[in-house]
Amino acid sequence: MTPTLSQTRDEILSRVGDVFYAGGTYLVGMTELVKHLRTTKATFYRHFESKEALIVAYLVERDAQVREQLSSLTLGRTGAMPILDVFSNLERKTSAESFRGCAFLIAAIENPHSSEIQQTSRSHKLFLKSFFKGLLGADADDALAEQLLLLYEGALAGAVLRREANAAATAKDIAARLLAA
Repeated sequence: MTPTLSQTRDEILSRVGDVFYAGGTYLVGMTELVKHLRTTKATFYRHFESKEALIVAYLVERDAQVREQLSSLTLGRTGAMPILDVFSNLERKTSAESFRGCAFLIAAIENPHSSEIQQTSRSHKLFLKSFFKGLLGADADDALAEQLLLLYEGALAGAVLRREANAAATAKDIAARLLAA
């Protein structure tokens, strides 16, 4: 049975995440991409008008995965415990051998002239702030949601170069203090 166009597009997206996360969105060239994806340039361009379009699709897919993961992690709960669960999850992520940092920040830094990549990355961060605000409850303080997002982002960045500092654990401790205040 011949795969449909959407199946092939989905297959490309499912394989590109590892390549982009490990090698970066900018440095991985089309030749390397096509080889890793086990496709041809013609097939690639049938599904994606450009490498930029593929990067945006990759980020949109990654955003959906993060949203699903956070939703299942917090299970509709609000308050301090689910927020601290998010930071515990971040501790696990940042301690993984394959951890390279935030995929959205990496893509935004590597592609500063792409408004689509910048906007997709920014949208993800706005989602995270909104997510934290939702976890804080109905009377949520916007400033506290912003502080939690900054802690989260800082832990992602800090863990890249200084894993021994346990940035996510420190961020979780600070979050606990903020939530207790």
